[in-house]
Amino acid sequence: MRDILSHRVAIVGPGALGCLLAASLGRIGVEIRVLDHDSQRAGLLRHSGLTLEQGERLEHFPIQATADPLRIGPVDLVLLCVKSPALGRALLSLRPLLTKSTLLLAWQNGIGHLPVLQEADLPCSVALAVTSLGANLVGPGRVRFGGEGATRFGFLRITQEEAKPALQETAALFRRAGFEVRVAEDIQAQVWNKLLVNVGINALTAIHGCENGALLDNPEALRLMRAAVLEAAEVALAQGIAVAPDPVARTIAVCRATAANISSMLQDVRQARQTEIEGINGAVLEEARRLGIPAPVNAKLFAAVRGMEQSYPPG
Repeated sequence: MRDILSHRVAIVGPGALGCLLAASLGRIGVEIRVLDHDSQRAGLLRHSGLTLEQGERLEHFPIQATADPLRIGPVDLVLLCVKSPALGRALLSLRPLLTKSTLLLAWQNGIGHLPVLQEADLPCSVALAVTSLGANLVGPGRVRFGGEGATRFGFLRITQEEAKPALQETAALFRRAGFEVRVAEDIQAQVWNKLLVNVGINALTAIHGCENGALLDNPEALRLMRAAVLEAAEVALAQGIAVAPDPVARTIAVCRATAANISSMLQDVRQARQTEIEGINGAVLEEARRLGIPAPVNAKLFAAVRGMEQSYPPG
C-alpha cells in the first residue's frame, strides 16, 4: 500500500471549510488541488496561496487552483466542500476528477444534500463527513480557525467491501493532520444529530447578527433554540433516527464551545449570498409536513432567513 500522503486529493469549493482542509492537509505534505467555479478567484489562489490564522500564528501554503476540472484530472480523493445550494452544479463540474476507485467525501450541512447525492449516479463511492470544526473565511484564501471539533465519516449507502479501505485511509490521513476522526457505521444518525445543532444555532445567529456564544445571553433566542431543536428531534425520532440524549444540552454545549465563531449562515448573510437554510430548518420543515408533525418555530426561522435573502441588494 502506498503512503497516504501520496494520494491525489482535490478540494471542490475554497470556502472557509475547504480552505481549512487544504491548509491542514498541506501542512503535512499532501499535494492539494483546488477546483473553484470562479476562475478569477482560482487565479488569485494560485498567485497568493492559502493563509491559515490560528490564534496569533499565521501559516502560508502554496496551492494549485483552477476552474477547469480537466487540468486536475482523476484523483484518489475528492473533498466536496461547496454549500448545499451549489451542490448540483458542483457535481456536474467535478466528473472529470472521478473514476471507479475515487472516494468522494461530501461535507455539506443539513440534510438537503442527501437526495441530491443519492440521485447523482456518480461512478465512484460516496461518503459523508459530519464535523463540528469551526472556520471563518476572512478573505479569498485566508481562513481563520474557529475551533476544534469531532469529525465522523461514513458511507452514504451500503457499499462494496473493496471501497471500505479507502475511507479508513482517508480517516487516517485526517488524523495525521491533527483532526479527531472516526468512521461511523450509522452516519445518518451523525448527520441528523449535527442537523439538530445547526437548527438551533445557524438561523438564530443570522437573524441576530451575532457570534454563536451571544445566543446564550439572549433569553428569547435561547427559547427559540430549545423549541427548534425539540421540533427537529421529534421529526428525527419519527423516522427512527437514533437521536443522541438531550439534544438541547448538546446544542448549548456546542454554542458555548464555539462562542467566538461566526456561523456559516451568518457569513453568507453578511456577504449577501444564498444560505443553507433550505437544507437545515427548511428540510426539517419539509419532513415535519410529510409526517404531519407541527414545527412552527422552524417555520418561523426559515421564513425569517428567507426574508433576509430576499432583501439583499440587486446583484
